[in-house]
Amino acid sequence: MKELKINSLVKLHTLLLLNQRKIHGYEIMRALKESLKAPISASQVYPFLAFLKKQGYIDHTKTDKRDKKVYFPTPAGRELLRQIGARFGAVIDLAMQSKIRTCAHCDCEVYKGG
Repeated sequence: MKELKINSLVKLHTLLLLNQRKIHGYEIMRALKESLKAPISASQVYPFLAFLKKQGYIDHTKTDKRDKKVYFPTPAGRELLRQIGARFGAVIDLAMQSKIRTCAHCDCEVYKGG
């Protein structure tokens, strides 16, 4: 298998979405646009999905609705997602650190969302 380089938020977020549930390409594009607050084109998503499928990380089934493809991770893809989670865990922890506050009463850590 070719090495997977995660060099954009679009790719990382696509993988995270695939890890959550079975999802079709348009749903991925819509979720990316909403969370990244940026225009997302099919050329950013579908070639990456095709690469993941070719490498055996995802597969798809077709739905009854206009033969939409619904993508999901294979066992190899779930392992890849586990590895990526471990690799990016430190980055996510660093980003979250500024949003964690310590409670003055019980000393527990509280997430200050925003």
